[in-house]
Parts: sequence; C-alpha cells; structure tokens
Amino acid sequence: MTPLTVTMAPLDRRADVGTIDADKRTVELVFSTAQDGDVLRYDWDTGKRYWERLSLDPAHVRLNRLNHGAPLLNAHSAYALADIIGVVEDDSAKLLKSEARATVRFSKRDEVEPYYRDVLDRIIRNVSVGYRVHAFAEQPKPKDGLPVRLATDWEPYEISMVPMGADAGARVRKSTDVETNACVIVLCGPRLTDADRIRQLRLVRARF
Repeated sequence: MTPLTVTMAPLDRRADVGTIDADKRTVELVFSTAQDGDVLRYDWDTGKRYWERLSLDPAHVRLNRLNHGAPLLNAHSAYALADIIGVVEDDSAKLLKSEARATVRFSKRDEVEPYYRDVLDRIIRNVSVGYRVHAFAEQPKPKDGLPVRLATDWEPYEISMVPMGADAGARVRKSTDVETNACVIVLCGPRLTDADRIRQLRLVRARF
C-alpha cells in the first residue's frame, strides 16, 4: 500500500520533573512513558482528527539532538538567546524499558536564577517536551471511530519549563504558522474510504 506524505507542525507533550541535584543544577526528567496514552491530534492537511501514540522502541526514537546540546527553553520560546535557560546534558537522553529520560542543567545567568530557585522549591513543576514526527504507522484498528497513528520515527528536540501543564493536544499549531516537516504515514491493514472516516467522525462528535 502506497504511503501518504503530509505536512507536520512541531508537537509537544508533558514531561515529569524527577530527581534534582542542587550542586550540579540538574534535573532528571521523564519525557515519555508507555503509560502516556494516546493523544487526540488534528491533521491540518485533511482537516481530520486522529489518535497519536508514541513508540518507545529504540529504533523509532531519534535521540541525537537531545544528546548533543538541545536547549532547555522558557515555555517553548526560541526567538532570542535569553529564551535559553539551560541545556540537555550530553548523552543523558536514554530509553529504558517503559520510559524515556533526559537530564537538563540550568544556566548560572542571573536572570535564570529565579526560575531555577522555583524549580528547587517545587513552585515551577511543569515540563514539556517538543518533538517532530517523521513517520507514522496508521493502525488497522481505529479508536472511538478515529484512526490511530503510531509514531515510528519521532525526534525530541527541546525541553521547556512551562507555567501550566496544558492538555498535550492543545498546542498543535497551524502548519502555516511554524516551520514544518514532511511526515510519511504508512497504512497498516485495509484502508478506510473518506466516506468511512466521515461516518466515524460523526459518530465521535455525537458522543460529546
């Protein structure tokens, strides 16, 4: 079956603050787990929704950018050097049996100190990971009438401290508003027709 190619904007999901080392100014994060669950996303190319599922198979996750100095950002802002409040420690990103971890180190700049102190004091607790998806495998079995896409090639590229842990599906932005990438969707099993998808979408909407 011929794969589809769509335009993808960057995405993000919540991450969890873990162990803090005050002397080193580092924080260990869990940026994805097998229990994260599916996230409802919107496909700007087709105008349809789908469930996103992240694979933690080491063959499916590109950790190179995290392991070579990816930035720790202030709320996903990346327009000025001042937005960088730290860095992902080299070679700290790793995939364990059921979760993905990385360690970030805060800058010693005076303007970053208040953020770091608030993390130490557990005032700032919300973390988010930005990533791009390069390939999905659309699963043969839909969920709630919507297709399920398993990310089989995805790339975390920044980690952010954020003021509020927003819904993971809420920050998908229009592809015309941000730098995008091509994403290949491999269809697994029988492909549904547009009429089938419309019927399924109406069924989902009727439930809410």
